[in-house]
This record gives sequence, structure tokens and C-alpha cells, in this order.
Amino acid sequence: MFSSDLSRQSLDPASILALLSALDDVYFFMKDREGRFIGANQLQIEKLGLQSEEALIGKTDFDFFPSYMIAHYAADDRRVMESGEPMLQRVELVANADGSLNWHITSKFPLMDRAGRCVGILGYMRDIERSEDAWQPFRRMNAVVEYISAHYSETIRIDELARVANLSVSQFERRFGMVFQQTPSRFLIRYRLTRASQLLVHTDDTISQIALEVGFYDHSHFIREFRKLFGSPPGRYRAAHKKNDPPNPLRL
Repeated sequence: MFSSDLSRQSLDPASILALLSALDDVYFFMKDREGRFIGANQLQIEKLGLQSEEALIGKTDFDFFPSYMIAHYAADDRRVMESGEPMLQRVELVANADGSLNWHITSKFPLMDRAGRCVGILGYMRDIERSEDAWQPFRRMNAVVEYISAHYSETIRIDELARVANLSVSQFERRFGMVFQQTPSRFLIRYRLTRASQLLVHTDDTISQIALEVGFYDHSHFIREFRKLFGSPPGRYRAAHKKNDPPNPLRL
């Protein structure tokens, strides 16, 4: 029997599933250390195009999505398991099966056995388009997110974002950190890198062109940040994942 270490108390995963299955805007899942699903609620099962939990057990994300779509989400899973620290309320772009991207709010927790050993991960996502309530705490930064989405390929200064939020720079940085659990600069970098990962797979643009297209004007900085997030440099990432690309390139 597994337990989550959410509050230092033993929780039965079956009880967690029963609770979250009653929510119509929460995608809940549990995986072992190898990334194999060991449980999910009905909404997550349907999202993966399945009819039953039995059809899901033992499979991984790579059975449902091309690897380029989920590479850095799998890396997040590993970081949570290795550190033993949860990833809470991260607002991020999540790839869909058709290659499109939607904003999601994601939390992940290490899954612990009764001896205190990490045996996997449990997590949940809330699709912002599906759940107005999930986005409510982030509303005050909505204009900032929309601004980043529209201008990520340009130079964006923190004082510009502060003006969009109608706050001083210090107020903006403090409130942004409280809402998104990361700095504005890190949020912007992660957004740009997510876009870059899609362009690497769906286009034949050079790495330098892609770096510029997503707002990196220092090529070496782009390479360093990409490697940090995805675990490999852009060229190797493209070589590993582009073979899974559909025949017609998709321009984001």
C-alpha cells in the first residue's frame, strides 16, 4: 500500500482517487519510479483516450504522446522524486496530442511508502480553459500572461511587465512570486523554451533562428537554458524527437 507525504500522514491512494473523481476539472494520476501509471481518475483516463483504468495501468506517457511533447514533464517527475520536494501550483504550457498547447496549473508530489521511501509520484493538473475557479488566484496576473504570450519573441523587461500589472517593480516581483512560485524572469524563460522545443520538432529552422524567434538574442544563453530544462542541447533534442513528428510541419 502506498501513501503520499502531503501532510506527513498516511493517505490511501484509493481514497484520493475517489475524492478527485468527484471533481470535474482535475486530471489526477499516480506513477511508479519508472513513470508507469499505477492509478488515475476518470478524467485523466478519458484525456488519454482510454475507457478504463485497467487499460492505463503499466503504461507511460510515452505510450500516448510523442516523446518531444513530454520530455521536460518527465524531467520534472524525476526532480520531484529525487529531491523529495513537491512542485506546487506551477502555471505552464502543456502539450496536447494534436501538438497544440494549453495553459495548465500543475502540482506534483513524491509518492512515499510506509517506510518513507519514494516509490513514485502523484500529481494533478487543472486546465485553465476548463476550470475558471483554478485560474481565479492568478487573475491579477492575467494581463501579464497575455502580454508574455503576445510578445515573447521580443525583448521584455521586468519594468514593462510591472506596468502591465499596474504595480511598481518591487510589488510586481513580490506578487508574481507569490502567485506563480517563481520569478518573472524564470517564468518567461520557461515559456520561451517550451515554444522553442515545439519549433525544433515541427520546423526545419536552424537553432540560431529558433533562438531568435523565441526571444533569445544570446545563442550561448539559449543553449545553456535549454540544456538545463530539457537535459540535452537543442541539436540533440531535435535529433531524438523529430523522428516522431507528423509529416506536415506545424507552425506555432
